[in-house]
Amino acid sequence: MSFCTNCGAQIAEGAKFCTNCGAASTRPESGRKTVYDGNVHKCPNCGEALTAFASVCPTCGYEIRGKSAVASVQTFYSDLSKAQTTEQKDRMIRNFPIPNTKEDIIEFMILASSNILGEDERDIYEAWLAKFEQAYQKALILFAGDPDIVRIQQIYSNCQINIDTEKRRKIGRFTTDTIIRNIAACVGAILMIASVFIDRTGGGSSFLELISYIVLIASAASLFKRGASVIDYAVGAASGLLMILLSFLLFNGSMGQLCGGIVLIIVAVNYFKSLNHSKK
Repeated sequence: MSFCTNCGAQIAEGAKFCTNCGAASTRPESGRKTVYDGNVHKCPNCGEALTAFASVCPTCGYEIRGKSAVASVQTFYSDLSKAQTTEQKDRMIRNFPIPNTKEDIIEFMILASSNILGEDERDIYEAWLAKFEQAYQKALILFAGDPDIVRIQQIYSNCQINIDTEKRRKIGRFTTDTIIRNIAACVGAILMIASVFIDRTGGGSSFLELISYIVLIASAASLFKRGASVIDYAVGAASGLLMILLSFLLFNGSMGQLCGGIVLIIVAVNYFKSLNHSKK
């Protein structure tokens, strides 16, 4: 039984026109249709259907060569390399739509993991990390139960291990570099403490005090030139405050208080100079 799409009247079986309004009958087609979606990759030698990651045909042993990378990932990385600013790169990475196929997701995860480990710019690093995690979570949903999910999990696990190793390496390098950059300030502080000890025990510490003042002032003066970080300026300011506090323990500490004030001024000037330089 069918009805006229124009007036709604019932149309008799086999009728080509509606008896009520005369409109042509448009009967819906019956039966199911088979729809094929996606591409089937076959061996060029024997025609055997190949899985996504096959490099050798399982039937005839033919070695598959020349498999091209996914175009969408290639195009994305090509466009990313042309970006001029950190903001542009960050936006392109975060807005890239994660593909749906295993080949595409694995290609992107490999690309993202390699860029995560080699990126020093914090914003871009976090963008790659977020997109890598998004690709992994999507793969878990789409390919749950698929044998190839093991390979995706292995890529993810290896990347996490490498990220942790890289973090520890950077912390160690940062600590070492900070100590080296501030070794003069450490030496000056040690000399200052030694001067107080000698002075309090009745010895003459004037020469040692003078050396410590010179070393600490020189260390503060070189902050901007050596490309100091925030922690270096904090160490410089702490050395100035230490000079002032230790000077009160000396029998004649007015010079130490003056030099401590000079150190604090130099540190402040260099810090604001570095801020202005970074904005340019």
